[in-house]
Amino acid sequence: PTTIWPSVNAARGNKDFDTGGSAVAECSGCRTDADSFEPRDAVKGDVARMIFYMAVRYEGGDGFPDLEMNNSVDNGTKPNIGRQSVLLQWNAQDPPDAFEKHRNQVIFDTYQHNRNPFIDHPEWAAAIWN
Repeated sequence: PTTIWPSVNAARGNKDFDTGGSAVAECSGCRTDADSFEPRDAVKGDVARMIFYMAVRYEGGDGFPDLEMNNSVDNGTKPNIGRQSVLLQWNAQDPPDAFEKHRNQVIFDTYQHNRNPFIDHPEWAAAIWN
């Protein structure tokens, strides 16, 4: 099924993460509308924790944009990734599973030699952004 991901990625495009919309072909459980994309339930927490990591990692001082969440959608080319409130819900509803924890360890051991702290401590997201 690796051939379907380009079309799913194209359906997501630069849309912000949020709930609702119409079903996405080739992505069971995904939904989209004009300005947002909702992944399938099994990966919602994974997506949220990736965005939390990017929000704390990329602060704009090293040539990369200052990526931040907000509670908007249709952020366009701004370095904002919307619906912070929804991402916090997804983090709580879909805690890290064995696959996500293993991926975090492989990334640490083999590639980046750093960890996504929100996989190790998902409770930190609510402590920071609530």
